[in-house]
Amino acid sequence: MNTNNPFSSLSQYAPSAAFNTSVETLVVQTLRSAITQGAFYPGQEIDEAAIADALQISKMPVRQAIAALEVEGLVTKVPRKKVYVTSLDKHDIEEIYTTRIALEEVAIRAAVKKAGEKDYELLEKNLAIPLSQMDGYVGFLEVDKEFHSLLYAPSGWQRVMKYLQQLRNNTAMYRILREPWPIEKIQKSLDEHLSIYEAYKKKDEETVTVLLRKHTLRTRPTITDIDFANKTKQEEHQSPWQN
Repeated sequence: MNTNNPFSSLSQYAPSAAFNTSVETLVVQTLRSAITQGAFYPGQEIDEAAIADALQISKMPVRQAIAALEVEGLVTKVPRKKVYVTSLDKHDIEEIYTTRIALEEVAIRAAVKKAGEKDYELLEKNLAIPLSQMDGYVGFLEVDKEFHSLLYAPSGWQRVMKYLQQLRNNTAMYRILREPWPIEKIQKSLDEHLSIYEAYKKKDEETVTVLLRKHTLRTRPTITDIDFANKTKQEEHQSPWQN
């Protein structure tokens, strides 16, 4: 998380350019990573010209990328005004997590039926990462993200997994900007991962669905987390469009 000047380090979020990847796609990936990794704060203004200058590109792909991110819910355009990183409130969190839980149940039930030894190996590799080797709270969030992606992958339901990732992205900034969890709380989540996996491997659809729902609800951002992120905005960040 960059709490100083995300504009000056925006290029660090850029992916390696792949063959036949459009400039617009690269800008989308760069801005998505910067927002979901906490480089920007909720409600922060997005300046097209500054982004274009930072990435040494024209304004057109930046404008197209911002339009794509608006569809994903990561930025918000105010008519005849400017573009801002989307801020969430209690209603938004409730909507996002209600939708996420419904999609997770569909995905996990399909995945449990289809998962095989290779899928179990990948999940066990993730579960074997010791807390001591994670880079604190942010490192845990990366492990957590991978665990959930691996859970649903065997379903083969690409659209559902895409929507789930989009929903996770919508709240990722709040998970990073909230007050970091103590070791005990992180360990509790890791223990829950193990319990979910054990039911998953046994192909116990009902148990794994219940455990996953409880886990998702317990770890969702709270009103306190939202307030903490807004406090971060006021006290720790400066505009990325300033030198």
